[in-house]
Amino acid sequence: MCEKRIRKVRKGSNLMRLREARRLQRLQQLSSPPAAEVPRPCPPSNNGAQSRVLLELAWKTVALMHKNRIIQQKIVALQKETSEFVAAVMNNPENKQRYMEHLRAYKLAQQTQAQPPKIENNNLPLKVEPTV
Repeated sequence: MCEKRIRKVRKGSNLMRLREARRLQRLQQLSSPPAAEVPRPCPPSNNGAQSRVLLELAWKTVALMHKNRIIQQKIVALQKETSEFVAAVMNNPENKQRYMEHLRAYKLAQQTQAQPPKIENNNLPLKVEPTV
C-alpha cells in the first residue's frame, strides 16, 4: 500500500532527505567490513550558486580591507597628533623640570630596591613570622 503524504513538501525537505541518505550511507560504510575501494561519484555542484557566493565573499573581503586601511590611517594620524602634543607639552620649561624630578625620584627608588640591606656587626635584620 502507498502512504499518503499528509504534510506539504517544504523548501528544505529535499536537502534534508539528501543529508539523511548520506548519513545512512556513512553509517552503513562504517558498519560493513572494508572492501575494495570503490570511487564515489562526486555530488552534483551548482557552479552558478558557488560563483555567486565566492563573488559575495570577495566583495566583502575588499570592503573589509578598505575599512582596515582607513582605520589604520586614522590610527597613524592619531599617533602623530599625540606625539606632537607630548612634544609641545615637554617644550614647556616647567614641565621639563617636573619630568626631570620625576626621573630622579624613580632612579633613586630603583637603586634603593636593588641594594640588599646592610649588615653591620653581624646584626641580621629580624624576620617576623605571622602567628597562626
